[in-house]
Amino acid sequence: MLAELRMTIGDVDVFAVCVGPGGFTGLRVGMAAMKGFAAATRKPILGVTSLEGAAFAAGPALSVCAIVNAYKGEVYSQLFSFDGDGVPVALNDPIVSTLEKAIERVSDMNEIVFAGDGAEGAAEVIRDISAARVEGKWTAKQSDHSLAEDVARLAFLKNAGGHMETAESLKACYVRPSEAEIKLSLGLLGSKVKRSMKSESR
Repeated sequence: MLAELRMTIGDVDVFAVCVGPGGFTGLRVGMAAMKGFAAATRKPILGVTSLEGAAFAAGPALSVCAIVNAYKGEVYSQLFSFDGDGVPVALNDPIVSTLEKAIERVSDMNEIVFAGDGAEGAAEVIRDISAARVEGKWTAKQSDHSLAEDVARLAFLKNAGGHMETAESLKACYVRPSEAEIKLSLGLLGSKVKRSMKSESR
């Protein structure tokens, strides 16, 4: 892609990466790559969550509930409004839960747009709830962009507004613990693995 644009990696002004929530391995590989590029070129880097990206694709709106598939019968969800530049502003913390719990969390809101692949799969449920409401309007909106494009566009807006991070400060947004952490808490990992994980956490 850079060759087609007659550019080199050093011509990139800012690097953007999705920091989750999502697949643990994919996030770690993607973040490591972008951190490496940013550190090597001494350029800023910006992290965008998958929930921010989903909300951005559906906005701007008064309120957007981003719902992203977490698999295992669960979804990640978070509520956003938007600032004057069209950048999503989180109104609560991201959670992992059932779809029903994610919808229940915003049940007191009259007007809301649901976005993300988790919302796309629940569009019929959202329409039924909206039809039963006395006031307000609930809608589900699908993105016509890939998540990567939404992450890049949002990072561009954030950077233009003065937001930036470094390779050292960028952190993943996992929301829920990894399988290894769950097994460790249940005592299902061997002593050598436990010692290794504890030493890494230090």
